[in-house]
Amino acid sequence: MTLAYLVTEGKSDADVLNKLLPERYLKNTQLVVGGSKYSAQSLAGTILAVKSLPVALVIDADTDNESVIQEKSELVHQLLYQASPGIPFKVFTAVPELKAVFCYQQSVLERILKTSIDELTWQVARQHPKAFLSKNLGQDPLFIEKILSNLDNEMMQLLQQHPLIQELTEFLDSVAYSEVLA
Repeated sequence: MTLAYLVTEGKSDADVLNKLLPERYLKNTQLVVGGSKYSAQSLAGTILAVKSLPVALVIDADTDNESVIQEKSELVHQLLYQASPGIPFKVFTAVPELKAVFCYQQSVLERILKTSIDELTWQVARQHPKAFLSKNLGQDPLFIEKILSNLDNEMMQLLQQHPLIQELTEFLDSVAYSEVLA
């Protein structure tokens, strides 16, 4: 039974979230791929207006400039608010992009790359995760498939500590998991 929707920009984003989010949330949450940032935003608004179910929208910031991120997030929030007849929703902005979860902890990134990296390399990876990962592991979605297929439980637990994954889990807990317990 679908209790909430999780809308992403692309398939690889949905694949990452499908792997990292705990199963108890995914049982009642339908993952939907928008195809692009603007399509995902539009789809999230349509789901709110037509299905009247909670929506988590995950989009890439495509920048690390805090003021630009804040402005974009507020704009998307306002657009969805207009479509939402009191239905819970939340916009999650991945900085600079969702692939950054793989670069969040240096030890996990080293295990993904199967080599040690210095501090400067880690900082570059954190600032440009998609470019860094595709340079070192192959083009997207190939590198996403490689990473996801090689994750063990310990690595997944570490990746689940990323703030975006934590916030998303909290939101889904409030709208899709707690209703099942009631």
